[in-house]
Amino acid sequence: MPDLFTPPKFFEDVKFHRHTNRSIGWLELFYDLVYVATLIQIGNFLSDNVSLIGFGQFLIMVIVVWWLWTGETLYQNRFVVDDWIHRLLVFAQIFAVASLGLSVSGAFGDLYAQFTISYVVARFLLVLMLLRTIFAHPESRNLTANYCIGFTIGAGIWLVSLFVAFEYHWVAWLIGIGVEFLIPYLPHIRRAHQRWGFDLHHMSERFGIFTIIVLGESFVKILDDAQGSTITMSALIFSTFGLAVVYSLWWLYFSDTADEVIDINNQWKASMWLYGHLPLSAGLIAFGVAAKKAFGAVVSYPTEALNPDYRLLYTASLVLYLVALAMIDIGLDDSETSATQRSEAVIHVLGAIIIAIVGITFTTVTPIMMVGTFAAIMILQVVISVYKTTRAQATVQPMPEPT
Repeated sequence: MPDLFTPPKFFEDVKFHRHTNRSIGWLELFYDLVYVATLIQIGNFLSDNVSLIGFGQFLIMVIVVWWLWTGETLYQNRFVVDDWIHRLLVFAQIFAVASLGLSVSGAFGDLYAQFTISYVVARFLLVLMLLRTIFAHPESRNLTANYCIGFTIGAGIWLVSLFVAFEYHWVAWLIGIGVEFLIPYLPHIRRAHQRWGFDLHHMSERFGIFTIIVLGESFVKILDDAQGSTITMSALIFSTFGLAVVYSLWWLYFSDTADEVIDINNQWKASMWLYGHLPLSAGLIAFGVAAKKAFGAVVSYPTEALNPDYRLLYTASLVLYLVALAMIDIGLDDSETSATQRSEAVIHVLGAIIIAIVGITFTTVTPIMMVGTFAAIMILQVVISVYKTTRAQATVQPMPEPT
């Protein structure tokens, strides 16, 4: 009979896997749900604060939440853990992120302390996971111990933000994240990464699922706002153009980029791929808010010029998305892709520039005209991508059949 007073073997059942092409686990998908709810709240915050300051605060919160998710995701990518202790740590982290999500509306107001402490608790739980790994997998201690130190320092700076002047606490948040961000670029950590690399298939799939979830929020926001509306001809035309934009967003990432190979041997390119997903997520969340606002404008005043704040938000969301796609394309391995990714990146940057010019200069445009113009620009990029991919595949010579 087991001794009930024997302490749990806290440091067991942590295994390292490299390039195993494993699938995403159910716990990881369950973990993502709390981030979906939190990102919805961040989108709602932006919807209530469509202004330059509100957009800046929105970006800061997206950085915070995305960085929390990324830290846990990269840990799960390197280390496979599924004992009851790890599950409890994940559940506790879900609770901390949920608390952070509840604090979004007042993160820059009377709930900033709750927002801060929620982040610190979530980070502390990741540090506990890393501490388990230090003892269970000593071979990778040079990597995990330094991450432990970096995340602890970052969380400490977040705690210090509680004593900073009210209007500047967010600066301490970014400094804390900046410290954590620098960890992978320390010389000895870079060498450790060479030995303890990523499971590329798992990482691509993980970020792809997160991206499709965020893209799906655009539908949620639009349908929620449009509930009970009468479908007029103006609304129908606008929705057709709007869906063309949404389909293009899906196509340009999931058809051209999501299944391609990351150039993990080049840290600069790998960083472009990884951190390109930050503005990608921010752009998608902002797009959902902008699309909702524009649809409301079509229902209320279809022939009048779109509110400047909504027009600029719609513009900024697409610019962020296309710049992010360019970063991700640069991070792919050209030798393993069906088309030259550098040229794809140039096309996306040019598309972002054109959209920025249109969005800034066309000040009297109606919602239908604006979204129709943006849809044409996005569809053109899809057409170019399809042409380039088809042409590249046509030039591949088939292997000769054995005689």
